[in-house]
Amino acid sequence: MPRVVGIDHLVLSVGDFARSKVFYRKLLGFLGFKLKYEYADMAGWSNGRTLFWIAAADAQGKRHKYRKGDIGFHHYAFELSSRSDVDALGAFLEENNMTVIDPPGEYYGRNYYAVYFTDPDGMKLEGMIWAPPGAKARARAKRPPAKRRQKS
Repeated sequence: MPRVVGIDHLVLSVGDFARSKVFYRKLLGFLGFKLKYEYADMAGWSNGRTLFWIAAADAQGKRHKYRKGDIGFHHYAFELSSRSDVDALGAFLEENNMTVIDPPGEYYGRNYYAVYFTDPDGMKLEGMIWAPPGAKARARAKRPPAKRRQKS
């Protein structure tokens, strides 16, 4: 039986391709993605594991604005490695006048730390980590000290 081993890519249709390309170039560049593919109406960024694409919406799609709650895309969450990364993303969004819906903080209990924001079309995005506060520091403290290699 075939098994999914990951998500290769995501493609978002956008209303104003040029405007969205500027937004995603800044955001994804900050998050460690590099522009890998560029076409007249599509662009794709990669972080080495995942591709994130935007594509110009067709004429019919441009007739109505995106509305969270319609059938289709609800939001996309970028998993980050620490709370400080979530805080850094929040600061980056503010510095670049990007729309923050909910600032960095705990949501859904103490273990979920996130910042929620929107792209130029109002599509919801999120930077998050699912881990107890200080989990990395506590894990490092519990590890036994590294043993020194004996010289032969």
